[in-house]
Amino acid sequence: MAMSEQENPNKESFMQQNYFLSRIDRSIADNLKSIESSFFDDAGIVKDFIVFISKRLKYDLFGFTTFTLGQFCKETGRNKQTLCEVHPFFINNKKASPPVYNGHTFKTVFDFALLNMIRHNIVFDKSYTYNNKGETTHLTKFSILQDIKLNHDRNNGNVKLYEIRLAPEVIEGFLQRYYIIDTKGYSKIGKGRGGDGRKSLYVLLEKTRHILLSRLIPSTKFTVDYLAGIAGIVVEEPKNRKTSLKRVLEAMRTVGELNFTYQFVRGDLDKPYQEEYWVELTFHDLTAEVIGDNIFFLKLMEELTFIFSDKYKQVEIKDEKDPFQRWVTNNSKDINLKIDAIAKSFFKAYNKEITKDEARTMLLNGKLWDLIEKRKA
Repeated sequence: MAMSEQENPNKESFMQQNYFLSRIDRSIADNLKSIESSFFDDAGIVKDFIVFISKRLKYDLFGFTTFTLGQFCKETGRNKQTLCEVHPFFINNKKASPPVYNGHTFKTVFDFALLNMIRHNIVFDKSYTYNNKGETTHLTKFSILQDIKLNHDRNNGNVKLYEIRLAPEVIEGFLQRYYIIDTKGYSKIGKGRGGDGRKSLYVLLEKTRHILLSRLIPSTKFTVDYLAGIAGIVVEEPKNRKTSLKRVLEAMRTVGELNFTYQFVRGDLDKPYQEEYWVELTFHDLTAEVIGDNIFFLKLMEELTFIFSDKYKQVEIKDEKDPFQRWVTNNSKDINLKIDAIAKSFFKAYNKEITKDEARTMLLNGKLWDLIEKRKA
């Protein structure tokens, strides 16, 4: 891949705040093809799950571990009926028996993909290097999930509740190693044939928007072949690749609601080995988190970790892979301490005070981030 940049003569004009944003781990967004090579037929669902659970971490930190299939489908645009079908692996391998894990048989498309997120790692094609608290860390692979349990909704016994435990690397990525992405068009862009490829391109475009915003520039260029590869565009004639890519980019603007313009340009003829055909992307009304948002989550997790370690460091729970995640999402445990942690973190991040009743509402109603946005405005 080759990428070039253009300076913006009016750096402030295109920067606007918008708080309906999520995050995605940089190591994953920078290695989208590694999801495909690591999870094969399940790669699309794995990518969707990463986008889905990252959003839940931000908007409902105290309830992110439990969700329904309906919630997953709403956020990702997946068809619920399709996810409930028997996984193709068991259809194509008649002698294969669906595995049983924690008392549940994992044989459907969605369930088996989740189980594979425990059994297999994302293995990066090349090491991902980043600075972690002053130390250089090299990531070559990591798992997404530690554990899955299935229960049934007490109010509706027909609704399955998925209870998961995220791998520590996923939470670390959310807190310290992320791009800001706007997911409002993610579920729409994936509908229909070729949806997984379009979703990959959507993530790439949002990642690019984040990078350009951080550098205070509006435009960049990618080769046609690179963008077509990310989007999963397969054509018999290379001359048709540009037409197909144009169709997908238009869908990103109209269906995915991404605010950018593009034009096809020629490469630099003075550079002998440069590819000939490029796409110049210009993003408008770029969105960003404010500085305090990152401080809030880091401080809150620091406060919660301290409380848990102080009270339960020596506690072991049978068949529990991550007692901390269990405690954070159990709103019957240490509620007043969690309320204090929210209030302290909010003041540290935004230099504003909130009442304990406000912090209690943030904790209990499942809309932590929505309420924070209203309160800090």
